[in-house]
Amino acid sequence: MISLALISALATGIIAYYSASNGMRTAAEEKLISLLESRKFSLYQYVSTIQKDLAIHAQSPLLIESIQDFSLAWQQLPEDKKAYLQQQYIHTNPFKAGQKDALLSGKDNNSYNQLHRKYHPVFRNLIKARDFYDLFLFDTTGNMVYSVSKEKDFATNIINGPWKKSHLSKVFSIINKNPSPGVQILSDFSHYKPSGNTPASFIGSPIFDANGSYIGVLVFQMPIEPLNRVMQVTAGMGETGETYLVGSDLLMRSDSRFYQGRSILATTVATDSVHQALAGKQGIQVLADYRGVQVFSAYTPINILGTQWAMIVEVDEAEVMAAVYEMSQFLAISGLLLLVLISIFGYLLAQDISRPIVDMTDMMRRLSKNDLDINISVSKRGDEIGGMADAMVVFKQNAIEKAKLQEKLNHLANHDSLTGLPTRQYALKTLEKLIKKSKENNGKLAIMFVDLDDFKRVNDTYGHHVGDQVLKNVAHGLSSSVRKNDIVARIGGDEFLIIVPDIDSDRDSNKIAGEMIRAVGNSFSARSKKINISVSIGISIYPQHAQEPDQLIKRADSAMYTAKGGGKNNYCYWQDEVVA
Repeated sequence: MISLALISALATGIIAYYSASNGMRTAAEEKLISLLESRKFSLYQYVSTIQKDLAIHAQSPLLIESIQDFSLAWQQLPEDKKAYLQQQYIHTNPFKAGQKDALLSGKDNNSYNQLHRKYHPVFRNLIKARDFYDLFLFDTTGNMVYSVSKEKDFATNIINGPWKKSHLSKVFSIINKNPSPGVQILSDFSHYKPSGNTPASFIGSPIFDANGSYIGVLVFQMPIEPLNRVMQVTAGMGETGETYLVGSDLLMRSDSRFYQGRSILATTVATDSVHQALAGKQGIQVLADYRGVQVFSAYTPINILGTQWAMIVEVDEAEVMAAVYEMSQFLAISGLLLLVLISIFGYLLAQDISRPIVDMTDMMRRLSKNDLDINISVSKRGDEIGGMADAMVVFKQNAIEKAKLQEKLNHLANHDSLTGLPTRQYALKTLEKLIKKSKENNGKLAIMFVDLDDFKRVNDTYGHHVGDQVLKNVAHGLSSSVRKNDIVARIGGDEFLIIVPDIDSDRDSNKIAGEMIRAVGNSFSARSKKINISVSIGISIYPQHAQEPDQLIKRADSAMYTAKGGGKNNYCYWQDEVVA
């Protein structure tokens, strides 16, 4: 009853929370996608307006006439045309930097200044009306024969002059290489030094005369402010929403709403949304933005005249989910009150129902940890709890049987099936532990390698079943000759390994070796005939002869062969003389 009440209350709260949460998320995602499409449309519309202006002016008779006039007047200027024009329009210009375009013409009364006085007001009004930063006219050899703003790039050659590596040079070079009517080339935003190293983008188109001859290039320099006005529309964005562009270099192409100063070409945005958009995908996800704030992020690719950008619309998750968080607090408080009421009621029931279940749970937990000494004590009851107690008794008995079976299996895995002695693997593991213990205690231990002499003759004469009985008897004799803590293991057909830890001197190992030789030397009967068995024993001492298990065994084995060579039925230490 308590569980059902708790589950019902919890389920109601969870369903209400997730329903509201999912609803808010869905609404936020739909709103962001709508805003994304709106900003995308506005951006394309803005760029489309620029493209239309460029197309119209590139074909306008006034501009065609102006570039023809300026190109001709350029040829009539002094040899150092750059120095002359910059002196006239920049260095001696009475207007301060950023306002050099206010000068109508230079002081000299030459044809260039007359043309400048004629065309400059028109072009100046054009860029102010269209919010361009600057307008450039180039002849076919790359000379900037005219610009509105009169910055340091004015009157330079864009191909081989000081700004030949700029994006402006790139736009001109692409157009100039293969001029075609109607072609428009756009450069991505980059820092442009003549304009105070501010971010700038350039869009240009070739100019042809009435006869279709290529006569120059028209280029508009686009500042960041108009683009920011498109991207930073706050309608529908709430307190934390913003829209921005990111280039293929993962740097912003518009300014952040939340940063003071410039973000364009200064702030890196390497979120998954940007990567997805630059890969040509669109969608929405929740992630940490470039500020480290968790946001809902909608993204879409932008491609304008081959320039690839990612458009991102984001709003803080905290703002989107604010109503859900308030509701979760309400649910938490009401849930807490409900929990208190249910707990009081549950306490009353616990005395009769829950307490025995808790006790049995504790017993089952101890059983799961293989605590088989637990006393299962639950008062006799005729209900389901009593049935559970009876089942636990059965579980305990099954666990005891399983433990006995596991112990038997472990014994079989570590002991020889014929003699019942430990196996080679068990002996090696034990030897490693005893060596470690001897090393810690500065103690000594002995390794004895025992081999039956002429055992093959027994098998060949009496058969393997007699040989097996002889091995059993030898195993018994060896085991009865050693101390309680010594290890006797069968490591091969007729080979045995004895580990003798905690010896004080060679006399201890001598005594044990002698006892084993005497015990094995007793005659065994087979088919009413006595069988005489002898053993050869090789002994190595830790740490005197070696310190590694394998080396100790090898040296004991070598000493055993020395014992055999000395007449068998004896023992020998490694590199020691055979002891009769």
